[in-house]
Amino acid sequence: MYLSYLANAGGIAAELSLYEKWISSAKVILTGFAVVFAVLFLLIGIIKIYSTIVQAVQNKNNVRKNVRNQKKEKIAQPDDSLKKPSIIPARKSDANEPVVSDGIDEEIVAVIAAAVAATYGSKGKARIKSIKKSGGRSAWANAGILDNTRPF
Repeated sequence: MYLSYLANAGGIAAELSLYEKWISSAKVILTGFAVVFAVLFLLIGIIKIYSTIVQAVQNKNNVRKNVRNQKKEKIAQPDDSLKKPSIIPARKSDANEPVVSDGIDEEIVAVIAAAVAATYGSKGKARIKSIKKSGGRSAWANAGILDNTRPF
C-alpha cells in the first residue's frame, strides 16, 4: 500500500509543469517565512511585556525605599517645637591640624598625615584640610553592577 502511495505521489509530481512546481515551492517558502516571522514577533512581544513588568517592580521597590528613607528622616529629626538652640563654643584650630569627621580614629589621621609628610616632605607645601570616610562602592564596582543589572 505504501509503495503504491509513493508511486502515485511521484506520478503527480511528474505531471506538474515547471510553473506549477515554482508556485508550489513559493507557497512553501512564503508559508515558512510567515511562520518564522510570526513566532519572532511573538517572542519580541513576550520580552517587551517581561521588561515592562520588571521595570514596574523595580520602580515599586524604589518608591518603597524612598518612603522608608523619608520615614526614617522624620523619625530621626525631632519636632521643631522641641528643638532648643544650643551654643557650642568655638574652638581655635591650628592651621596644620586637619578637620576630622566623627568616626575616624586619631591613629588613622596620624597615619594619613605621616603618609602625606613622607610623600611631600616636611617643607609645609602639602596640607590636609579635612578627612572624611568615603561612602559606598568604588567607581569600578558601580560600573560592574550597572553592566550586569541593566534592563533589556
